Amino acid sequence: MLCDFLGWEMENFTNDSAMMIAYERALESSRSDALFQDPLADALAGSKGKTLSDSFGAGCTIFELPDWTDFHKTWTAVRTKFIDDHISNFASTGSFQQLVNLGAGMDTRAYRLECYKAFTVGSFEVDMEVINENKEKVFKDFLADPSPHCSVVKISLDFLDSEKRLSTALGSKFDMAKPSVFVSEGLIMYLGAEGKLKLLRDTSAAAAKGSVLILQFMDGSDSAAAKANPAILANALTMEEATSTLTELGWGNLEFSKFGDEKLNFGRFPTDKFQPSSSFSFLVCKKLE
Repeated sequence: MLCDFLGWEMENFTNDSAMMIAYERALESSRSDALFQDPLADALAGSKGKTLSDSFGAGCTIFELPDWTDFHKTWTAVRTKFIDDHISNFASTGSFQQLVNLGAGMDTRAYRLECYKAFTVGSFEVDMEVINENKEKVFKDFLADPSPHCSVVKISLDFLDSEKRLSTALGSKFDMAKPSVFVSEGLIMYLGAEGKLKLLRDTSAAAAKGSVLILQFMDGSDSAAAKANPAILANALTMEEATSTLTELGWGNLEFSKFGDEKLNFGRFPTDKFQPSSSFSFLVCKKLE
């Protein structure tokens, strides 16, 4: 599906991919050497999660990777661990009382990570209305009253709606004056050339000085197939573009990582098959002004 996402309806892709990623978190949780435990993931994956994961990107050539489906399952585990660790580290500083999860999907961190107790204002989970409704239904119908470690506020927002702004959608419970942890996982690469920049601008407008951003993104600058496809590059965010845009918007201390390097590996990167790829990247930065 990643190779087909340009032709998908955004709502359908987002809904399906959320269940697929939940299934892949459940798959990781079942391992004896699991990087994390997510007891809620299996139920959130629903009946479609496994099928979607097993068929994900069949025949994909964009990233020039063999065994793509297994690669993606490993990438899901590593990216989850990377975000978990960064949230835990930020929470431990005592500097952050609220977290904003952009494109939260079927994320369960507020329920499985005790460090969320630090977010006394709350965890604001922002996604499309259909995702929030499905998640709430699963919690109600299949899970036995899961209790989050902090207040969870669900915010319905279509990131592609040019008339809507994150700062407004977050509502009165969100304190615009307090620094926040912002997380964007598996989102920006599906928003298009205009949408990706809008996300960065909207996030910056809602971020007080001292806020931090954990951004997963697709660069693609080291993929010949991606560079040869203008539509793919339009959805990608190069390091140079991210640096110039976020610096202009007041962010600094930019730290980049890509799957396979020392910070984004956790002993799982298949070095016998792949070279580190900027298509699977993270940026962590801080709002300086």
